Formats: sequence, structure tokens, C-alpha cells
Amino acid sequence: MAEQSTLVLKNHQLRHIPELQVDPEILSQRFMSNSAMCNCNGTCCSEGVLLDVKEKEKILAHADLIKKYLEPQQEKDSSKWFDDTVERDADFPSGMCDGTAVKGKSCVFLCSKGLCALQKTAMAEGMNKFELKPFYCVAFPITIDGHVLTTYEPEFTNRQQCCSIVTEGSLTVLDVCLEEFEYILGTEGLKELEELFHQEASRSNGKRV
Repeated sequence: MAEQSTLVLKNHQLRHIPELQVDPEILSQRFMSNSAMCNCNGTCCSEGVLLDVKEKEKILAHADLIKKYLEPQQEKDSSKWFDDTVERDADFPSGMCDGTAVKGKSCVFLCSKGLCALQKTAMAEGMNKFELKPFYCVAFPITIDGHVLTTYEPEFTNRQQCCSIVTEGSLTVLDVCLEEFEYILGTEGLKELEELFHQEASRSNGKRV
């Protein structure tokens, strides 16, 4: 990740991070013209995800419901769904996080079609589709690292259909990940971020003159 930016968002909805810094690199990153998060192949779920301990508690509270939507080969024992290695991390609302377990070569909740059992459960049961899904799963490929809004670059390899950074792309990360940014920041925070992208576009156009 780049050095921490002096760009700051103040109108977002993340109460545990009053002033969220923005990595300046995300303003200039570019993606292929056909990139879209709806084309995700689920390979980003191979290593599981860190989640707030409160999110873990919510998932476990819905364990019986979730099991209804797991495939036969998926882990049914909810005591094996998490790493149980709780750590302190200020990027999470409670200040504490754990990780989802990995079974085989993927997150314990990832099905054979590359879909998340937690999202499948929520949608099938009439909930908001992200009700049970960990924050950083929904946010991916956007992440927050040390209170800095940035992109999770290690996964940007050979996935141009959804979120690989390229040299001469025509789309910005805002074009590709608009829903993710709104989920993270809320409506007002998104407007504030859009203004930063507008300012970057104006500077870039000025340099070309």
C-alpha cells in the first residue's frame, strides 16, 4: 500500500474511524473496460476473511439457518467455521477480529459455484443480501488498512474480468466498485469520495493539455 494520504473523508458512516484517510493511489488505478464485480469468480475467497467478533456472533446465532443452504461437502459443524484466534484490530468496530476457517482450498462458506453460503442464506430467507456476510467480504477488493481506504492489491492478478489493475484501463476503481464504496461509506461518504475522483480527473486532464 502507498504511504498514508492526507486526503481524508469525514462524512462517511464508519463511526469507529472518525477521519478515514484515502490512499491516493486508488484515484489513479485503472481497470479493463469490461471489468465488473458481478463477474467475480470467487477466487478472492480462497483464504477466508477477517471479520469483527460481533459479525462472528451474528453468524453463529443463525447457524441452524445457514446449515440449510450448505452443500453436502461443506462443513456443518459450526464450531469449525472460524479460526478462533481473536486479535485486536482498530479497523474493526469492536476493535477485535477473528477469521473464517479454510477447508480444502477455500473459505468454509464458499460453495462449489463460487457463491457465499452466508449471502445465499440471507437472500433465500428474505433478508438484506449482506445481512450475514462479513464487512470485508462485501467491501472486497476495497479494504481499510490502518484507517486508510485502499485496494487489496495482492489479489489483483489475472482477474481482469472483475478487479485486476491494468496499465491502460479505461475504468476507475469507482466505476468498477461503486456498490462496494457505497456499502462502506454510505451515501454522504460516497459523494465525498466522488468529489476526490472528480478533482483527480480534472488534474489529469489539465496535465494532458
